[in-house]
Amino acid sequence: MNPKMNGQIQTEWGWLVAIYLFLGGVGGGAYTIAAVNSFLGEALERSTVVGLWISFPALIVGSLCLVADLGSPSRTILAGMKPGTSWIARGFWIISLFMVLAFAHTVLLLFTETGASAGGQTLIKAIAIAGIVCAVLTMAYTGILLGVSKGITFWRSGAVPVVFVVSALVTGHFAIMIGLVLFNAGATTMAALRPMGAEAAVLVVVEIMAIAFFLQAAWKLPDPRESAERLLANPLFVVGYVLGGLIAPLALMLLLYRGLTHSGEGTILLVAGLGAILGLLGGLILRRTVLLFGALPTLNIGGFEFRRVARPKEPKAGIGLLPPQ
Repeated sequence: MNPKMNGQIQTEWGWLVAIYLFLGGVGGGAYTIAAVNSFLGEALERSTVVGLWISFPALIVGSLCLVADLGSPSRTILAGMKPGTSWIARGFWIISLFMVLAFAHTVLLLFTETGASAGGQTLIKAIAIAGIVCAVLTMAYTGILLGVSKGITFWRSGAVPVVFVVSALVTGHFAIMIGLVLFNAGATTMAALRPMGAEAAVLVVVEIMAIAFFLQAAWKLPDPRESAERLLANPLFVVGYVLGGLIAPLALMLLLYRGLTHSGEGTILLVAGLGAILGLLGGLILRRTVLLFGALPTLNIGGFEFRRVARPKEPKAGIGLLPPQ
């Protein structure tokens, strides 16, 4: 361990939890964009269909990752107990309700004739509105879950839910773009990709502002600063997320919107697909690195610095004196 960075990083939440948070964000973001587009006319109908196809499966796979991390389905059921006092329990019920609404919306819109009648359209719109509310709560919950972790000050910031909501919208948007590229419908897809490139560029800029605010707020305080230093010194975060997951997709989305006016269909699909894939990978790396570098703070008592350490035979972390420097 670097003696200049003494706080012990957490090891309980690894890749499975990161994937769970990531797919929950993708599902919530894709559904929000799909449901909003369903109110904006037939021109965006294809993005609505693709978003609904992505949302529910993403939530299912993410939930399976959580079950795998917990070790057994019974522990997952217990996670829903005491929603009045536990954010884990609240998240369990929020995501469960969201999954029901996303599934119902998908089935009613794509597999039945419900939308053919005025009453059916009203029902679908009501489900869409309720689904958007649950989707936003799901996206925010992935950040709130970290924010209520008492031991790690790096996560206890009001900026964390904001970062995760914005990132979820970005990754949901990119997931829809990948769906449009994979199931290319010719002129319809081409007409949709250009404005979606502009929308994605705006969302990425907002995410850059949100992550900058989050890191600046952490840097100003002594306890979370150590985690921020670790994060900014890590190649996975700097290269994988900042450069590969934000800057590169932003450049490609601007190119898609402004620079490919006379380009062929293949070039447009390549730029859109590559930018979207990089953006999705960036969203996953963000969650993994934020989890990975959450550190227990160094304590300063009477001029002596202490850090919390976990010894092999101890069920909980204790207090250990720092080695001399």
